[in-house]
Amino acid sequence: MLLIDVRIKNYKCILDSETFSIDQLTCLVGKNESGKSAILQALYKLNPVDKEDTYDALYEYPKMYQTDFEAGLIEDGDTVVISHWKFTAEEIEALEKQFGTDFIGDSTVVTISNGYKNKRTWDFDANFHSLFEKKMEEFGFETSDRAQIPSYDSIGEVRAQLKSISTLSEAEQEFKKWFEVSFPNDRLDAFAEKNLLQYLPKFSYFSEYQKLPGRIALNNFVRKSSEGKLTANEKVFEALLSLANTSVSEIKESNKLEALINKTRGISSKITREIFTYWSQNKHLKVEFRCDMAKAGDEPPFNDGYIFSTRIENTRHDSSVSFDDRSAGFVWFFSFLIWFNYLQKVEDNLVILLDEPGLTLHAKAQGDLIRYFKEKIIPKFQLIYTTHSPFMLDFSDILSARTVEDVTDENENILGTKVGSKVLSKDRDTTFPLQAAFGYDITQTLFIGKNTLLVEGPSDILYLTYFSEKLQELGRNGLSKEWTICPSGGIDKIQSFVSLFGGNALKIVTLTDYHPGDKNKIDRLKKSGLLETSHILLASDYTQYSSSDIEDIIGAAAYVKLINACYELSGDKAIAVESVKDGEVLHSTEAILSQNPSIRFDHYRPSMYLIKHPDIWKIEDISDALDRFERVCSDINKAL
Repeated sequence: MLLIDVRIKNYKCILDSETFSIDQLTCLVGKNESGKSAILQALYKLNPVDKEDTYDALYEYPKMYQTDFEAGLIEDGDTVVISHWKFTAEEIEALEKQFGTDFIGDSTVVTISNGYKNKRTWDFDANFHSLFEKKMEEFGFETSDRAQIPSYDSIGEVRAQLKSISTLSEAEQEFKKWFEVSFPNDRLDAFAEKNLLQYLPKFSYFSEYQKLPGRIALNNFVRKSSEGKLTANEKVFEALLSLANTSVSEIKESNKLEALINKTRGISSKITREIFTYWSQNKHLKVEFRCDMAKAGDEPPFNDGYIFSTRIENTRHDSSVSFDDRSAGFVWFFSFLIWFNYLQKVEDNLVILLDEPGLTLHAKAQGDLIRYFKEKIIPKFQLIYTTHSPFMLDFSDILSARTVEDVTDENENILGTKVGSKVLSKDRDTTFPLQAAFGYDITQTLFIGKNTLLVEGPSDILYLTYFSEKLQELGRNGLSKEWTICPSGGIDKIQSFVSLFGGNALKIVTLTDYHPGDKNKIDRLKKSGLLETSHILLASDYTQYSSSDIEDIIGAAAYVKLINACYELSGDKAIAVESVKDGEVLHSTEAILSQNPSIRFDHYRPSMYLIKHPDIWKIEDISDALDRFERVCSDINKAL
């Protein structure tokens, strides 16, 4: 079954969340204390992995209305979760095979609710005629039996007819026993709990604060386990034991402790390999487990029996520290993978709830975690998680985000936590992570790409695009489509740009204007090692002049023709080619136009005119320019 949407009421800070949709991956984003955790906790208890985790009105009912609730003054006050689900095609096939064709009816949507009575209710458009027909066949109804129960389109009809029959046949008696167990009242609940519950995913909740303890006193752990008092962190250790195919009872036996260590080391090795597929921060870490006798002088409970400890070894620096003293982000990730691997071992139908996952991770590691979600979790399970970090949002599917706000009306009356299916909100604090994610992604993808060509400004982009397309029209070599051309703002900005984005596995080439005063800047850029020397291309490399702009690659004659057309200069007002100095095409043109008060020259206008009037030049006007730009494009493409 797939969760479609949810509405949460009467739970902690949530008075009525209103209905919000759920996707395969759903992110609840909002500021601290907005009610994000309460949403997950309420949803978890609809069908928890641990059956003992039930709703408790004493501790969980909204305090401002608890007295009214206890007095029975709140209508539908017991309800916490109202959810809508959809059967999969495979489930429908199995159900109709078991309960008759069209048993599901016209709709595959199922409404499942739960609350402080801790008793799930089920509603869907069941075809009772199909169900009862199927069961009558199974119980061997004869024609006479069917005559006594002629109408069976509803639970109430069948119940009334069974009561009205004075003498039941053997088949009818068997049918009645089944019916009374399946439908003790006129609702579907009992029938569904017995026959449909297997299709309802269990919810598993994991918070940022659940971590494998660095030390476990085994005697104390065994005692707490037998009493059912394990903490959330100790349950992560219990999951580790399960992955190692051992148990609480086995670890009490000292002769099996060595086997325990060997088994857990095997699990550690597996999880560590999995981590480093998604952990780009430091690949020189190794998790090691030890089991030593307690020291009498240590604080209880670590002064008794055996102590199971987890340490992190840094193979690069040949150092080892306690698990508790290691990077909180790595500890959480390792603990989460233990828990998730354990879940996959014991359950195959889950909805995963993660409360502020990766809170202690570096921004890049949070991106790695999102990648783990998409590659390892959501192909198998639905995942709902909370965050207030922009780096924990999947921008490729930003519409999967839901805003969470603690709302008051215009009179400051408390309305409680609301969840919106729209990704934007009026509350700036709520939308900040979304805005930051938008900004980061736009910076990463709109202006730059995996293969980025840096140029001086927007006019360079247009000139390169024009000549590349013209070359390709002629069957010659233009720029590869793999390049994203990005304006850098000049040579002074290139080093900062590459420092900021170069670490993101981008391939960067720069084509820049070059003048004698730029020599030191170019030398510093080359010495910085941020770019390969072959990736630093100068306009002067493609002309015979020591000082060149991209306009010099175009050439004086072609550029002057473009300028005259762009600024509608003709006759005496037209610029003569002879007046423009080779190697200084741009500056010469600018100096000439500055003498005309009616013209305000800028670099961009001629390039835009060219794009709008691509036939301004004949091929013979730009034959030399095409040769030069072909060399430019070939050198840029070599970097791919």
